[in-house]
Amino acid sequence: MLYIIESLTNIGIPSDIHKLMKLMYFADRDHLVKYGFPITGDTYIKLPYGPVPSFSNFVLRNENDDFRDIFSRSGYIISSDQKADMDDLSESEIECLNLAIDNFGHYTFEELTKISHAYAYESSDWDISYEKIAEEGGADNDMKAFIKEQILNDHISFS
Repeated sequence: MLYIIESLTNIGIPSDIHKLMKLMYFADRDHLVKYGFPITGDTYIKLPYGPVPSFSNFVLRNENDDFRDIFSRSGYIISSDQKADMDDLSESEIECLNLAIDNFGHYTFEELTKISHAYAYESSDWDISYEKIAEEGGADNDMKAFIKEQILNDHISFS
């Protein structure tokens, strides 16, 4: 989130909650399709204005005390005095974040809402699965199988 806020600020675009959530979604979708796993690992939920990463949404709405001092809000605009820790982001993550910012950063609220109401959103009831997000992003069958395997492996617990 800090990387997106900083990048948008650098090009003179305010970071509102909606835009930040959608840019995260598009970056996650692109990374999922290209590399087989999302950047955030967040659970996407279906809300009226499109997919929303649920934990990130709680953080930005100041509903998580651990992050209360990182982000500031003025209405729907989000800012931060902190810089993104570039050691926490891989080259592939930066690539997909930049692609989302470049492709969608200038879009309006209405445009972002419209384009995020695609297959994954429309075919979900509440949780939007990574499988549907990958399919929406154009993942081929091999990548979809890899993602399904990753999801299965993440849910296996050892006693």
